[in-house]
Amino acid sequence: MRGHPVNSVRDSIGRAFDEVWRRTGERLGGLTDDEYLWEPAPDGWTLRPDAAGRWLIDGEGGGGPAPDPVPVATLAWRIGHIGLTFTDYGIRLFEGRNITLDDVEFAGTAAGGLRFLETAFRVHWREPFAAMPEERLWEPSGPAFFGYAGYPVIDTALHVLDEFTHHSAELGVLRDLYPHRS
Repeated sequence: MRGHPVNSVRDSIGRAFDEVWRRTGERLGGLTDDEYLWEPAPDGWTLRPDAAGRWLIDGEGGGGPAPDPVPVATLAWRIGHIGLTFTDYGIRLFEGRNITLDDVEFAGTAAGGLRFLETAFRVHWREPFAAMPEERLWEPSGPAFFGYAGYPVIDTALHVLDEFTHHSAELGVLRDLYPHRS
């Protein structure tokens, strides 16, 4: 196609992340603390303060095998999970090291949760992804990914995009349900 710039695969994937980010930001506008911590079903997953007041995420942040049935998660949990995904995968991919849940500071307020999500997206994922050389997409993800170490970076990036997209859609559904709570 003469006259049209050739897009890099990295930049095309980056634009997909940016579009999901834009839609997610629109859906989360005006989020209140009550809505952020609203539990739509009993025995669901959320963020809870420990005895010292540090906010922790239920269910290991979704990192382990899911119970049956899977708990219904709050907006706070889903925002925490998405931010944890950006932080964990970004640090593993771009810094080559692993983190634990002790390395992550979750927030007990809507404003804090949105700041956490934005920092996780921009600092730990989007900016390093944009700066990554195109050739890196086809290289192994690296030893910080354990059994998936040999999978190419493009597979890791697409997994993160899938997690971001589907959990952001769930945020939208919870926002739609909140005004109809009993």
